[in-house]
Amino acid sequence: MVRLLVGALLLGVTATVTSAQAPPPLDTSGWKIFRDATMGFEVKAPPTWGVGRTTGTMESVLLGERALVGKPTLRLQLIVQRDINPSGLSIDQWYADQLKRLTGAFGKHFDFYTTLNRRDIFQVSIIQDSPREPLDPTFDAVISTLKFVE
Repeated sequence: MVRLLVGALLLGVTATVTSAQAPPPLDTSGWKIFRDATMGFEVKAPPTWGVGRTTGTMESVLLGERALVGKPTLRLQLIVQRDINPSGLSIDQWYADQLKRLTGAFGKHFDFYTTLNRRDIFQVSIIQDSPREPLDPTFDAVISTLKFVE
């Protein structure tokens, strides 16, 4: 099943587009596979990344590096928001409604959304500590391995 991910670059961050060629994709063959049947996905992550979980109204899995002094930390959060779309709006309508509620600023923070079903939303959040550094290519490699499972 193909799902549309709707993305957002949150307030306080500007994107720079350059004409440079994209670097070659990262080799993910040695990465570990993390599968969560309850949340309905699997993804590959670098072997040095740890995994954390939250449960409740907002189930989430946090993947990322251990924090090291003086080094920006890469983190990726995969979230299922149950019944956050009780009206069953299209993902575009739901997202537009959510944008009206945003306030504040973040570091470099990207969010992508898709519907899992009529009422539940799946979200991928990319968090990079340093807003001035280019977005690390590891994020693209991890997201490219994301699969929805049943």
